[in-house]
Amino acid sequence: MSVDWEKIREEEYPTIRKNNLIYLLSAGASIMNKSAFIEGLNYLDQMRTYGDINYELFFLELDQIRKQIAEYINSDPSEIAFLLNTTSGISASAYMLKKDIGEIIYPSIEFPTSIHMFRKLGFPCVRIDHENGKYPIKNFKKKLSKKTKYSIQSQVQSFNGFRQNLEEYGAFCKKNGLLNIVNSTQAFGVFEIDVKSQNIDILVSNALKWLGCGYGIGIIYINENLIKKYNLPFTGWLSINDPFAMDNENMDIIQQTRAMDSLGGCPNFASLLTLRGALSLIKEKIGAGDIKLGIKKIQERIISLTSYFLEKLDNTDLKIITPREKEYRSGIITVEHKNAKKIHRYLTKNNVFTTLKQYPKADNETLIRFAINYYNNFQDLEKTINILNSCRYF
Repeated sequence: MSVDWEKIREEEYPTIRKNNLIYLLSAGASIMNKSAFIEGLNYLDQMRTYGDINYELFFLELDQIRKQIAEYINSDPSEIAFLLNTTSGISASAYMLKKDIGEIIYPSIEFPTSIHMFRKLGFPCVRIDHENGKYPIKNFKKKLSKKTKYSIQSQVQSFNGFRQNLEEYGAFCKKNGLLNIVNSTQAFGVFEIDVKSQNIDILVSNALKWLGCGYGIGIIYINENLIKKYNLPFTGWLSINDPFAMDNENMDIIQQTRAMDSLGGCPNFASLLTLRGALSLIKEKIGAGDIKLGIKKIQERIISLTSYFLEKLDNTDLKIITPREKEYRSGIITVEHKNAKKIHRYLTKNNVFTTLKQYPKADNETLIRFAINYYNNFQDLEKTINILNSCRYF
């Protein structure tokens, strides 16, 4: 069954037409889709009307969302917890592993949050060099040592959009005895994930970027075997069996990732319940009842849009630093120009919203990042190219 992308765009993202937006900012934050908005609004209305009467129902709804995510990434629901953001997931992971400090390998352009807490806790971190914006497995292999225990990298690099082959990389980690930690922030909700076949030990993300749920949602998957080995790093009163007995001496902690929900306290339902709408949109409206099919269709859509945009960009004076190969590409296209700041300002003036960036430790902002989501269309990209071509700063 084909997907009517224009209908979804109009129904779920009406602000695009109403406000004449060309919104290419999903790598920062997506527009909230209507399905997510309605679920969040329903919760607020429940609290306004009934207060805490339906408290237990909110927990049941959260468990249904957990099952949907488990179906998407091929895990057990108990291996998933809801936190505040990606950073909280990375920090929890680092604290869990701090009794087993070892060397970490990571890509040189990795997003800072992926390794910040590990560095703070004293983990030695070894940078892996890129080849034309890509990180082939052989480059990781070159840096392996007897001290190497962990690999941390993003499924999709926020900087240039490089998408790692998680199947091959997971096999590499397994062969070399590395614990595989994946930051899926720039892929979650739009690219396929299978924690079992891809040998992912820990996966972290948020729902702000490509899922369109707004701020305040972190998602973490931790393989159940790791919990048995290292124990949960953070727990609270809701992490124990029979919490409502109010026994403050009870330390019968549930040894599952889910016990870390909101680090063991009351969840932020107002944000978390928006996930139900966003996941339903993918499963029902796009995937016809199959969330994995929905993700597959979104992935294909994004690759098609970026292929078109790259072809058009070739006729401009912008230098493309994003890998062109489909197998390494995502929804992020990053370009370079000495007048990037002026070009970015011109795009914004014409209602084309992108991100101005710079190389790490550079003095000037010379990069523009275009983040293309499934709700964008070919007309958005054609208009963007026309506006670029009319820009006098080239």
